Amino acid sequence: MQQDVLSVVRNVARLMSLQNSGLLDTPPEEVFDRFTRLAAHLLRARTALLSLVDADRQFFKSAKGLDEPWASRRETPLSYSICKHVVEAGTGLVIPDGRVHPMVRDSPAVQENCIAYAGMPVYSNDGHILGTLCVMDNRPRQWTTAELDALRDLAGCVTEEISLRTRLGAAEAAYRDSQARLHKLSKGSVQ
Repeated sequence: MQQDVLSVVRNVARLMSLQNSGLLDTPPEEVFDRFTRLAAHLLRARTALLSLVDADRQFFKSAKGLDEPWASRRETPLSYSICKHVVEAGTGLVIPDGRVHPMVRDSPAVQENCIAYAGMPVYSNDGHILGTLCVMDNRPRQWTTAELDALRDLAGCVTEEISLRTRLGAAEAAYRDSQARLHKLSKGSVQ
């Protein structure tokens, strides 16, 4: 199973889409911090993350309630990632008690007190899962249908924000290219 997870996580097209998002290794931004605060509040969760799953790590574009040293580092090794299972499965993941869940019970995150987890996929424009909007708690819990619906809706909003940024970036690049061509043409007609 670990090999299957890594093959999906390390898919070249998915990783290119993640790189092209322009979100990796960037500072926190209020627009994404609002989503994590709202997720933590609505689901009454200790921790909420916008986690981007890279080939060998997960990067936290936004984090609310994350313990040190991870809050300062803003990333963990992939071995800590529960979110990688969302990328692999292609759908949300709900774990009431990670200590007994066969997929994650040996995860360092669970051993460090991430007991309950709920994560929904966040997508790129081309349909690749970039990571998750997720919530975690340090006690077992049953996530309600209403809570999971709210988390799914918030993840959809994050996906829309990423999509808008990607389209805006492409439009800006096209504008710069057309301006450069126009400038080149005008220099050619002057000579």
